[in-house]
Amino acid sequence: MCKVIAVANQKGGVAKTTTCINLGAGLARRGQRVLLVDADPQGHLTIGLGFPKNVKITLKTMMENIIMGTEFNPKEAVLQHCEGMDIIPSNKLLTGMDISLVTVEERESVLKEYLQLLEADYDYIIIDCMPSLGMLTINALSAADSVIIPVQPQFYSADGLVELLKVINNIRKRYNPQIQIEGILFTMDTSRYNNSKRNKDAVRSAYGKEIRIFHDTIPRTEAIAETTSEGISIFQYDKKNKGAVGYDKLVQEVIDHGKAE
Repeated sequence: MCKVIAVANQKGGVAKTTTCINLGAGLARRGQRVLLVDADPQGHLTIGLGFPKNVKITLKTMMENIIMGTEFNPKEAVLQHCEGMDIIPSNKLLTGMDISLVTVEERESVLKEYLQLLEADYDYIIIDCMPSLGMLTINALSAADSVIIPVQPQFYSADGLVELLKVINNIRKRYNPQIQIEGILFTMDTSRYNNSKRNKDAVRSAYGKEIRIFHDTIPRTEAIAETTSEGISIFQYDKKNKGAVGYDKLVQEVIDHGKAE
């Protein structure tokens, strides 16, 4: 059975795309069938895996086919990455989809309808959400079984959790009763600094009783930043790096959580 995970936070720069890439690659390394979906018009997931910006068949193409009721091959947009995972790419042309969806009937479920055509081929579908709470993010949350929320342990990043959690609760009430929060993931963690420790403690104190917080954090490392220009995951770039160790522990937690459900 396929599990759909959205990686979401309206705050930019918290390693959503990096988390999607490395979670996907880590799952693929363990024999899981993985599809990554770039639901951000910036196309950073697409670029970060080494694919060109000007790829012609994208998520926008597929969602337009759903909206128009066109017969199409849902696998036409799928690209294969050298690390054993597939990707549905995006680029700046996806920007207009937020506006287009406003006039569509059942507009919150267009992405879900598309992904349902692919679920039989995958164990995990991971959606990289854009840094906003617009219609594309609502589509991703409506399609997802669970949400991973990357949070950089800084004051303003943690402060933005309130709004996102309200949106997730509204999605659960209106569109997707099954959606769960997979967990809050601390990223770009400089744990040796008191400020980082203080902000992690604040998030745990505020949300830890109601929301799962991943036990291990993702450290800030130069190697993780360097993978973007290489089009590969941290596992392929330097599997002994502490960032790779952190993401490998995340992968195990996600798998274990899935078994416990």
